[in-house]
Amino acid sequence: MGGWQNDGKNFRNDANLKGAIDLSPAWFQQGRGPSNDVHHPEVSRLLKSKLQPKEVCEWLQCTAGLQADLSGALRIMHLKMYLHGWEAIRRLRSKAAERQDEDMEAVLPMWNLVYSSMSVMVNRASPAHKDTNGWKVWLDTLLTIGNYPRLHFLVLELRIWLQYNLGTVIALAGSALIHQVDGIDGDRACLAYYMRENVHRYVQVPLCERPHISDIARDLQAAQT
Repeated sequence: MGGWQNDGKNFRNDANLKGAIDLSPAWFQQGRGPSNDVHHPEVSRLLKSKLQPKEVCEWLQCTAGLQADLSGALRIMHLKMYLHGWEAIRRLRSKAAERQDEDMEAVLPMWNLVYSSMSVMVNRASPAHKDTNGWKVWLDTLLTIGNYPRLHFLVLELRIWLQYNLGTVIALAGSALIHQVDGIDGDRACLAYYMRENVHRYVQVPLCERPHISDIARDLQAAQT
């Protein structure tokens, strides 16, 4: 991930810890995609077996419960996206076995997320932007943690200012709506979970429509019967 995401001016200068990492069992390198048959998604750099720090695997295992909770929340908010997300993960497992991709086969069993990608951003501001590589009706999930004073999450087009307190989870159509989080004193990390359109196209999983309140009502009714 490049551009403003890793621009030094967006990180708090006096922070003892700052930076951003991306984790994914399968994503395309920049400039590549499913339109070319010779291009295939790869495991992100930190999860590749030759480079994989032991701490990354331990962290994924320790946060498995959190990942399951966030995945379960998506099932309530956007059932079609949830079902398509797990179908994409299932098909990636088949593709990895078919292509004998040892890195992907090693990572997918410990990937306890319906989302195919995540980023961890520490002590970084996010200028006004829309996210790329997603689908406009998909919901990205953002979790903020740390020790910091009052902060707001801005959705500029809707003129919404949300309190972004410690432990807040926000689900947002990040590819459709301009959003922003300013820099702040104190230590803060954001865990961002998302899917990539080109990965779904690669495994031939449909790009779902926007969620509707009737979908939630129908799902709740089915659970009660």
